[in-house]
Amino acid sequence: MLIRPPASPDSSRLHRVLLVKLSSLGDVVHALPLADALRAGLGPSVEIVWAVRDRFADLLCGNPNLSTVTTLRGHSLGDLIVFGRTLRQGGKPFDAALDAQGLLKSGVVTWLSHAPLRIGLDLNREGSALFLTHPVVPAKARAHMVEKLMGFCDVLGIARPAPRPQQYLADGQREAARALLGEATGSGPIVGGIVGASTPEKAWPPERWAMLVGILRGQGVRLVLLGGAGERETAARITEMAGGVVAADLVGRTPLKVLASVLAQCDVVIGGDSGPTHLAVAVGTPVVGLYGVTDPVRTGPQWGAGRSIVLDYAEGDAPPEARRPRRPTLGDSLARIPAEAAAEAAKKLL
Repeated sequence: MLIRPPASPDSSRLHRVLLVKLSSLGDVVHALPLADALRAGLGPSVEIVWAVRDRFADLLCGNPNLSTVTTLRGHSLGDLIVFGRTLRQGGKPFDAALDAQGLLKSGVVTWLSHAPLRIGLDLNREGSALFLTHPVVPAKARAHMVEKLMGFCDVLGIARPAPRPQQYLADGQREAARALLGEATGSGPIVGGIVGASTPEKAWPPERWAMLVGILRGQGVRLVLLGGAGERETAARITEMAGGVVAADLVGRTPLKVLASVLAQCDVVIGGDSGPTHLAVAVGTPVVGLYGVTDPVRTGPQWGAGRSIVLDYAEGDAPPEARRPRRPTLGDSLARIPAEAAAEAAKKLL
């Protein structure tokens, strides 16, 4: 049985807080401003612990707002139980746990913390609200996810600071990033092109990237290909279609912290609705967002400190309520975005 929440929990009584945002890359990035707000609003003496999946833990290491990063390994019920024991080690109880994910697994982790105050989103996806005492953070409106997560501040009665660049990420692997970008042939501004996404429908077609290479090269701008190991074949196709004149292909060569520093050193980044694109926003780099199967109002690049432009050529045929990244209403929506439009947007941000 859920406890009916008070109007405003007393944040002055909090000494140890757990923030639960397990995955994915983009979701973890979107919660970084919340960590900023928690540290600013709760003060330097409050211990803030972030629970995250092990594959994304490097992204949080060095974050000045966090006291500890604790990592969940594995996917089984047993792994969850072990993780719960890890959370409770040391004898210091949590005063509050914040479920910023809103799914079954994150709800269970929040509950396993044994925190008497367990706050989460009001969506109740996968029954997550069953594990909360306060499923009250508004998340049903058409608004950006960063804005929704800042609703935790309202519940706790603390201020919402304006988003700022995550400098610890920009500086974390600065020299390694500089060395990689030093491979870019030619001179002139560097535009990072994020060639992949979590689903094929969210990725811009290789032929568009190849056309963009040529357009930008003619303007004295260098396009550097970025992405994970799974996009190496795509990057090779783009390079071949562009006649081998891509300034540099760094796809599959940038671990998370290195990627963050590379993105911070780019003059502009172009990418679809993907974790690396959101990471570029987080470090303050101007971003051209390529959208179609997902709603840019909810997950676009407009939340960061840097400037951004969204290209969405599917608004008429795929209204926001019909957009589903894994069951797209309009599978070719990103293919509708011409290379010339991306080049023009990049030029404006340069």
